[in-house]
Amino acid sequence: MTFPRSQHAGLLRCVAALAASLVLGTSWPAHARLVTDMSGATVEIKNSAAPIADLWFAHNEISVMLGAAPRIRITAENPADNPWLFKIAPILYTAHIGIKPDTASAEYLLANRIGLVFVPTASKAEELRRSGINALAAEYMTMPDMLTSLDMSAEAIGTTEAHNTAKRYRQEMERVLELLKFRTAQLHPSERPRVLHIARLSPLQIDGSKTLIDAWIQAAGGTNAATVAGNHRPVSFEQIAVWNPDVVIVDASAGDLPESSPLRTLNAFKQQKWWTNPKGVFAWDRYGCEELLQLQWAAKKLHPALFADLDMQIAVRNFYNIFFRHHLSDDDIARILAAQPPAP
Repeated sequence: MTFPRSQHAGLLRCVAALAASLVLGTSWPAHARLVTDMSGATVEIKNSAAPIADLWFAHNEISVMLGAAPRIRITAENPADNPWLFKIAPILYTAHIGIKPDTASAEYLLANRIGLVFVPTASKAEELRRSGINALAAEYMTMPDMLTSLDMSAEAIGTTEAHNTAKRYRQEMERVLELLKFRTAQLHPSERPRVLHIARLSPLQIDGSKTLIDAWIQAAGGTNAATVAGNHRPVSFEQIAVWNPDVVIVDASAGDLPESSPLRTLNAFKQQKWWTNPKGVFAWDRYGCEELLQLQWAAKKLHPALFADLDMQIAVRNFYNIFFRHHLSDDDIARILAAQPPAP
């Protein structure tokens, strides 16, 4: 069957558009949609293939998980700080890297034809929207809000893959939380270790209540030893000594504990309950999608007998296969659990 030249050209354009939509994992044709961000602002997204600037560190792995890596043109991340992100999504090497939200101007984003921006704060999102840029505040502080932000991100990205991945992630998160709740429900308060999470060693900072860190400590069967609220709270050794935590978990980016540090006198350190948190595509203990692995790792560490059947090697392998579409070797898994970068 043959077509007139005008119909043939039109057919080719339709086929090309359909192919592009399939590559991006969306249905065709795309429709404009209203997306409400984490600050309550509603933004109209018209283009399902718009180039993305992901300016919140923790959100980049969420965009990658949702299948949007090929659309990220500008990223706050860089391979030196998070090499696993660039290993599973090497296409990010073609993006402008290390662009922080406070340095990304509207003019810069418009010059790079960015059509969708994820930022951590409502104020930055509003600033960019005043310049005509579709910007969404994605930051969250609680477990339920994390899932809301994930759904919002999937809606903004607008592909079938993004929606399906967000749905599966929510189901897996609910399953893990229910498992942890069921197994730790009968623990006496005295059986719940008092956990201190150290964000930085120099200057000394900890994470207190009303944070996602506090949420995973409690969900894993512990209690937060810190009596202050918020992230990255400055604290003295004397205060930590008063808290006298049973367990200390240290952020992977905090570095090694100096030989002269008075923290070595803590009972948790002496009893080898001083643990470095795993780190993969992003730090598990902070605000990325590997929170799902963090919950399981923390539960296993705090209550090894209760979770004797939980194999973290299997959990990590399955998570990366399912949500990052990336196969890890045994050495890869060992490195992630030890907060080490990929092998050269």
